[in-house]
Amino acid sequence: MKLISCYVSSFGKLCDFSYEFTDGLNTIKQDNGWGKSTLATFIKAMFYGTGRNAKSIADSTRLKYTPWDNSQMAGRIYFEHQNKRYCLEREFRKSDSTDRITLTDLDSGKAIDTHDSVGQQF
Repeated sequence: MKLISCYVSSFGKLCDFSYEFTDGLNTIKQDNGWGKSTLATFIKAMFYGTGRNAKSIADSTRLKYTPWDNSQMAGRIYFEHQNKRYCLEREFRKSDSTDRITLTDLDSGKAIDTHDSVGQQF
């Protein structure tokens, strides 16, 4: 799988943030507190969900990365797999099972049936 770009509507401290990946290794070198870990967690959550529900912030990715302004956590990732291009969109709701997930084959324009762990499909 090759990541092409991502857009974070809102996730943790990241809001209205876009990133274009380049071929090869991508390195993000920024000051502490910039959002590097938040971006990495966003990418993982987009493909695999946030995992089990927990009551404490320390144990819950979903609680820990609730946007600072309390807006809806959401975003999209464009990626390529086996020479096909896809767009994965996710709106994080109360749990992985209630998230709104849309996976589109960009070459055909057709939506693909998916479940909360899109990463396992690829």
